[in-house]
Formats: sequence, C-alpha cells, structure tokens
Amino acid sequence: MNRNRRSGPKLSLAVLILAFAAGAVQAQPAATVKKVTFQGIMGQSRVGLTLVVNAANVITGGHYFFADDLKDIPLKAGTQGTGLILYGPDGGQMALRFKGSGSDTGQALTLENSTGMEGRWMKGDSSYPIKLQMEGMSEGLPDARWYQDVTSESDAAFENRVQCFTRAALAGDKAATARYVDFPLRVNHNGKSSTIASAAELSARWKRVFPPACLDAIRKAVPHDMFVRNGQAMLGDGVVWFGPKGAAAINVP
Repeated sequence: MNRNRRSGPKLSLAVLILAFAAGAVQAQPAATVKKVTFQGIMGQSRVGLTLVVNAANVITGGHYFFADDLKDIPLKAGTQGTGLILYGPDGGQMALRFKGSGSDTGQALTLENSTGMEGRWMKGDSSYPIKLQMEGMSEGLPDARWYQDVTSESDAAFENRVQCFTRAALAGDKAATARYVDFPLRVNHNGKSSTIASAAELSARWKRVFPPACLDAIRKAVPHDMFVRNGQAMLGDGVVWFGPKGAAAINVP
C-alpha cells in the first residue's frame, strides 16, 4: 500500500511534465514574414511592388501592380544574392539588382542596405526598364491582413474608402470628400495644427485644406499597400493619414 502511494505521485508528475512540454511547443509563436514595399516606373507606367521575406531572410515572392488599376499580379522569386529574378504568371520576368545611396562604395548590396532596385521586365521580344524606390517595411504573420492594425474590415473595403476619398478630393467634390472623413479632421500646415469639426467647416475652408500642392501630392500617391503606423494608414508620403472611419489628419505641403 505504501509503495503504491509513493509511485502514484511520480507517475502524475511525469504526465504533467509531458503535458507542459507539449503545451510549450504549441505556444511557440508562428514565424513572421516581412513585407517590403517599393514604388517606381516600369517602362512608362507607374507601378508598386511588394516582396515577402521569410524568417530566414529569403525573398519568397510577392506581387506587383500598376497604379492605374491597383490589381495585384503575383510573383515567384528566383535567383537572389546580388540580384533577383521575379516570375509573373504570364511568362514575364523581372531581372532586378539592388541599388544603394551612393555612399556605400565597395559594400555588397542586399535588401537590408539598399534603397531600391532597378533592372528590366522581359517577355519574349519585349523589354522595359524598371526603377523602384523602397517605401517601407512591415512584419507580421504570413496570413495577416494588411490593415489589421487599423480596422476590422477587409483590406479591400478599407482601401476602397481611401480611393473614394482621393477621387472626390481631386474632383473637388466637397460633399463626397466629407463622407470619407472622420471628424474632427486635424490639419497640419507650416508647423501649426488646427481641427475641422464638420463637413460644413471643411467646405468653408476647402482651399486652405486642399491647395494645389496638397492635391498634387494626393494625385501622386498610390492608395494600395499603404504604410501603417500607430493604427493609421499613410497615403503617399504622409499627405493624408487614415483611421478606421476615414481621413483623420491632413499634412498640407
């Protein structure tokens, strides 16, 4: 009887240790990936490019898109090191090399220390030059939504709101623009900040909020795969910041 009582706790402890070890394995965080964004020119067309980099710092693929339609075209990654080949679903391929800032003479360029990429897109007898500037980098789970830190809605729905705001502002449609603003709207200009409380006030102050320089910055911005920070998405170089309910801040150039 005594022997049985002593052996019982030992068996239970072994089971607990095994259960704890199994739980520890399950609790290990999933490997994250980096998403690196670029913008530039392919031939005569404005394009964006997003590369996916795994935990081993290997580029596994990504997608590119044309600024005039914002539709993702998937890419598979090939040769890496000093150069990169990306294969499209239509048989075209991008042969790219990293470019630096000019002050890194003699240093091998990689994704980590480069400022962009350049090369050519090729398919059959067709060939176009490519010049891309690195825009930003984010890290997260492979299946994470792009704007999950901004909103609970789908990426497509959120970007549609940004795109509607952009079209309305460029068209000078004050009422439509206001529908995609989260009032009070903060307006920053020349080191000073103010707020606009309503659609009527936005209409009254329209020319001060959207002068030609601001509209030009919005026109050049690409409302897709936008940089996210502190729960907001950045349009262009920060001309407009969007929260879950719409435009939250405008930085007037």
